[in-house]
Amino acid sequence: MTPLLILRPQTEEEYHTFFRGYQNDPSLDFHPFVYSREMVSRSYHYNYDGIQQGYAHYGVFLDGAVIGCFQLKRMNPETGRCEFGIILQNASVRGHGYGTEAVRLGLEEARTRFGMRTVIGDTMSLNLSMWSVFEKLGFRLIERVPNAFQTPSGPADRLVFEKNM
Repeated sequence: MTPLLILRPQTEEEYHTFFRGYQNDPSLDFHPFVYSREMVSRSYHYNYDGIQQGYAHYGVFLDGAVIGCFQLKRMNPETGRCEFGIILQNASVRGHGYGTEAVRLGLEEARTRFGMRTVIGDTMSLNLSMWSVFEKLGFRLIERVPNAFQTPSGPADRLVFEKNM
């Protein structure tokens, strides 16, 4: 049976569940994530209580368990443009195509629910997994900012991708 992956808003407890198990990729980030109930609650309310106009937040759920967070950002109904962000919980759910499917679902949400026609995403040049997601989904590289990030492996470029839908 194929696993069922969906995007939907998270409850506060689901948000906490995600971040209790979150581990950033140590090859991309010097600082390991440290869970704080207070910090995660503040983040949840900031994201989900309607404070940010032009943003939409979703959990990425695999067979009912939260494995990621997906966000549409800076949605501009006049230009039909927005950005997106995604994080997956830890190494156990990375590398299985879940991120690609979550972004695909998020693009569909941006188009059908919010009327977005162009979506922008960015990553660092060392994040080959995200670069692969962009390639699989038909994004094109529109900008490279040299040495924009300092990582454990040294400096990395910022890569900006765009997809017209």
